[in-house]
Order: sequence, then C-alpha cells, then structure tokens
Amino acid sequence: MTAKARGAPSQVAAEWVRTRCDAVADALVLGDESAALAEALEEAGASTVRWHRRLHPGQQCTTWPPSGPFHEAWVRMPRAGMEAAMLLHAAAARVAAGGAIFLYGAANEGIRSATKHFPSGTEAPRAVLVKRRCRVLRAVGLRPPPREDGLAAWEVRAVVDWGTGARDWTFFPGVFACGRLDAATDLLARHLPETAAGSRILDYGAGTGVLAAAALDRSGPGSAAVLLEPDAISLAAAARNVPGAEAILGRGLDAPPGRFDLIVSNPPLHEGRRRTVQALDALAAGAPRLLTRGGRLFVVTQRQLPAGAVLRRRFASVQAVADRGIFRVWGAGPGLRDQP
Repeated sequence: MTAKARGAPSQVAAEWVRTRCDAVADALVLGDESAALAEALEEAGASTVRWHRRLHPGQQCTTWPPSGPFHEAWVRMPRAGMEAAMLLHAAAARVAAGGAIFLYGAANEGIRSATKHFPSGTEAPRAVLVKRRCRVLRAVGLRPPPREDGLAAWEVRAVVDWGTGARDWTFFPGVFACGRLDAATDLLARHLPETAAGSRILDYGAGTGVLAAAALDRSGPGSAAVLLEPDAISLAAAARNVPGAEAILGRGLDAPPGRFDLIVSNPPLHEGRRRTVQALDALAAGAPRLLTRGGRLFVVTQRQLPAGAVLRRRFASVQAVADRGIFRVWGAGPGLRDQP
C-alpha cells in the first residue's frame, strides 16, 4: 500500500471532523502516521495528543499511551486485529464516561469487520462515514474495559528455537512475526559467526531480540548486546527476552554509542507492498564507522534483491553465507571501505 493510500483514512476522518456540529475540548489520536486528523481536530478547537508506538515526528513514542482522561479517542486501524483490540482497549480506558471512541481505516485493512475488536463496555459501534473505501466507526464508552490497562496485560508467550534449544519468548500485538520465529530471522540466527570474549554486538532493528540472543549464544564470556529498535513496544519485548542488553529507542545508526564487533539485522525490505533496498543501503552506509577493525555485518534478505551489490559498495569483502527458500544470509567485512 502506498503512503498516499495509507493516509486516505486519516483524510476521511478529518473530513468528518470538519463537518460535525459538536465540539470537544481534547482528543487522543493513537497510531496515525498522518497529521491530517490531528490538524482537523485542532482547527475545531480540540487540544490534541498524538501517540505512536513507533518513532514519528510530532508524536509521543512510549510503550503505552498517556493516561488522560480525554473527551474522545481516535484509533488508526493497524494491520493486525489483535493490535486493533489492544489499542481500542487503551482508548476506552482513557476516555471520560460517555466519551467517544473512534476507529478509522480502509476496506483492505479490515475496517469492515473491525467492530468485533471494540471492548465490552462500549455501545455497539456504528459507521458515521463511509467514503473512498474507508470507514469511520464510532462507539461510546459506557464503563471501563474488562482487561487490565497496560501493556503487560497483552503479553503473548510462545516457544521459539533457532537451533540452540527451545525458549519461552515474549511478544506483544503488532510486533514483527508475533508469536513465531519467522523464516528469515531463523536462517540468520543459525548462521551467525562466533565472536570472541568481550565482544560488542548491535542488533539493528532488533524486533523482539532474537538475533541479539542468537549472537550472544555464539559469543565468548563478557560479551554484550545493544538493541536498536524504533518501535517502543517491540523494544519492551526485546528487553525482556535479552536481559542485560542495552535497549535504545532509535531508527538510525547515530543512536548507538561506541563500536561493535558484530552488527546483525533482518532489515525491513518493504515499503507497503513494494520491495526496496533503502533500509539495507542505509545500514551498509553507516555500519563501517561503527565496526571495530575486523568487525563484521551479517544480514538476511530476500534472494531476489540486489543485496550483494548494495553491500559491495561499502565493503571490500562480501560473502553469501547461506540460502534457504527465498532468503539469503550475507556477511560483510573485514576490509571495510570508507572506514575511518
């Protein structure tokens, strides 16, 4: 889905705000990358707080939304139904008695069947606007939602194994590969190199921390991991799964301090439905200045993508380490180009 298509539900919700007759003093907007709705609410006189679990300009980014209470709360339909239920519960816990709870999204995001995600204690949701294949659903909070408020109430536990034994793993709704070990991460975890005692490891885009834990399995005593992740909720899961690791909420390679003997990543290679090497290129460009002399970068990508060419622009030594299905593991270094 293109960025324009992702923004369409926000534009539709903003149109409804501009045509309604009632006014509200304040509103909470959850999980919307677009500023269109927040701008419409503010034009109507509402003091607006924007929250997102992932880093976005102008938004609070924490593991759980601010407490409120608010006169109304708006939830942008996420991709996973369980995440929609989680955010709607959080919204219902943050509106004053009789406050409105809105959910808005596109038809291909599941908004047509999304009424089932509203918590008990709210009136039956109804569509207040259907336009351009988008819907705005509205319900009124009658009593607090039944589930305890807070991220811990939504913990998902599952067993994962990347070849070193089964482990009980923490996930939360909306994290990458919730409740399972995806094939690409599993392949990379099984083919990481051994590192010496006292090594420093960076898990770039750490998700729930699988690669950091797998790298530590193959490291000598006294080794340490840094988890770098732009999703505050994923980072909370990773911090539980890799105790003792340093958890950093961040997106770029300017955030982690010091140098590393190993950088590992299953980088995001899709922008909507379009495959792209943009994230890999940014990682390859920034990694040399963070690696120690002799340090290495290990990544996993889809085999169809020109990952080798991207890595060879920055590294003198690039190797295809393993293949399985549509995925390939790449190792890069030593002999880094542009290393200071």
